[in-house]
Amino acid sequence: MAVSGQGGHRAAFRAACALVQGFALTETDALSLLRAWNSGCQPSWSENDLRHKVVSALASTSNHARGHLVKGGRTPGSQSEARATVTRTVQGEKPKFSEQTLQRIAALVPGVNEQFVKDRSPLSPERRTPAWFLMQLYQPGESVLVFDNFKSQGRHVCNLDDQQGGADCLDHLVNGCPDGVWFLCNPVDGKFHPNPRLGGKRSRRSEESVTSWRYLVLESDVAEPAHWLAAVVQMPLRIAAIYTSGGQSIHALVRVDATSKADWDAKARRLKPLVTVLGADPAAITAVRLTRLPGCYRGQEGPPPPKRPPTRQRLVEEPLRFDDQGNPIWAPQVVVAPASPWTGGNLQELLYLDPNPDGQPICRKPTRSELHAQQTARVQPDHTETAA
Repeated sequence: MAVSGQGGHRAAFRAACALVQGFALTETDALSLLRAWNSGCQPSWSENDLRHKVVSALASTSNHARGHLVKGGRTPGSQSEARATVTRTVQGEKPKFSEQTLQRIAALVPGVNEQFVKDRSPLSPERRTPAWFLMQLYQPGESVLVFDNFKSQGRHVCNLDDQQGGADCLDHLVNGCPDGVWFLCNPVDGKFHPNPRLGGKRSRRSEESVTSWRYLVLESDVAEPAHWLAAVVQMPLRIAAIYTSGGQSIHALVRVDATSKADWDAKARRLKPLVTVLGADPAAITAVRLTRLPGCYRGQEGPPPPKRPPTRQRLVEEPLRFDDQGNPIWAPQVVVAPASPWTGGNLQELLYLDPNPDGQPICRKPTRSELHAQQTARVQPDHTETAA
């Protein structure tokens, strides 16, 4: 966004250069997209100003090859559908999902699958508990509302204070919830407040309870999952987590760090037209949104889960028990866990986790193995002997 008096001219010119130099768009295509971007500028640029920025960007020189921001390059005419979509948006029509556009974008990075994403996750997503996942994304002392019934007021207020909880405090919800488990994407105070949009009905899952407008959820129920995942990894967004729904969809948790509900709405409004074309559900882009909690199963058969976490065993300075001769036994007794009473179901699986996302597209990030090799190479001493 360009703001007058705050380097707005430079911001507008950089945006034009990114379109015509970085993404190799034609003047017409770049101008169409720049019009959509212009809606968030303060004040907005005139049509002549926008055209001048695009022409200047076309005439400018760059240290990078034209099209360097698009992996795989682009072919002439490949922006025609995108141009038509942006034009409809500027004219006031709601953007619509385009399978053709999604397939074209997905094809720019071949070979994307769940393992591709897991390999590039800064934190390993394997075998993580639901509470551990939340502890990476929220600050100590914050609270997250957890649900096993989508229409309820939440089953638990999970307080992430290190002194009160642990990485296993939600493990009793891993199994036994037929519809799966959700969490409210933004932290809350855990209290009931009157909701003026519902006639004053008290709620703890409304915007009045939210304490930080940190995240936005992208999900798709219409896009083919593999294509949607390939598009998500190319998005220049601050993606903090990607996980499956235990069904057909894949969710992405995007960090926006809005300063208020109005600021969150403004950021979502600018993003919504672009991601809707790729299959994102526009109705799901709301500030108070439930999203799937990774590490829990959905669709299992069996008894209901416990109503509350099991009681923790305190550490004491006395023997836990004694043997037949009266000798103290300090180690806890090994108890063989019974066979699971739950069967079937699908895991709401964590694929990617980055508590401090920087906005670099995931497809351009190195794998953890590559990072480890680089770090190992830097710390290994050079044993090459110098000739005398």
